[in-house]
Amino acid sequence: MVLYYFDGGIIGRSSGRSAVGAAAYRSGEKLHSVAHAAYQSGEKIIEEGDIIVHDYTRKDGVAHSEILLPPDAPEAYNDRETLWNAVERAERRKDAQLAREIIVALQREFDLQEQKELLRQYIAENFVEKGMIADLAIHDKNNGNPHAHIMLTTRNVTPDGFGLKNTTWNKKDMFLGWRENWANATNRVFEKKGLTSV
Repeated sequence: MVLYYFDGGIIGRSSGRSAVGAAAYRSGEKLHSVAHAAYQSGEKIIEEGDIIVHDYTRKDGVAHSEILLPPDAPEAYNDRETLWNAVERAERRKDAQLAREIIVALQREFDLQEQKELLRQYIAENFVEKGMIADLAIHDKNNGNPHAHIMLTTRNVTPDGFGLKNTTWNKKDMFLGWRENWANATNRVFEKKGLTSV
């Protein structure tokens, strides 16, 4: 049966959330949040002794996770913990937007390799080529609801780290274009497989 679901939202401090914690949950990993701990205590990070541990290693259903970087991003950001702590450090406001998240349903007719290839191409064309870093996690508990979480950075990235917020990524037209592009990308795979499209 053909499914279509595409939704987006913001992971932000105003709701008490941590980018490192969100990434740990989605990837099923154990990550240490130094910057979030310092922000909560109101202290400047000098020593990296005070940390919050986000341990989701017992979470089941994480079929795959990876980070996709634009060419100008520091190679160190391929490490999930390094990346999202850098995001937390770049934000000073108590109501800061830390990341954008896109959630998409994945077609049960596609195997995991096809899902990964579809997502990589879609993420590269729609997000990474525009300068965003994408943290992808595919969830599949074999209950008929495979889906993907795509966490995206909100600031321009340079070889030296994060710069200014890119507000063009907040425009409604941009989001609607991402939705349409996801439907089109999914339909192309359906057609390639000789199936009825979305």
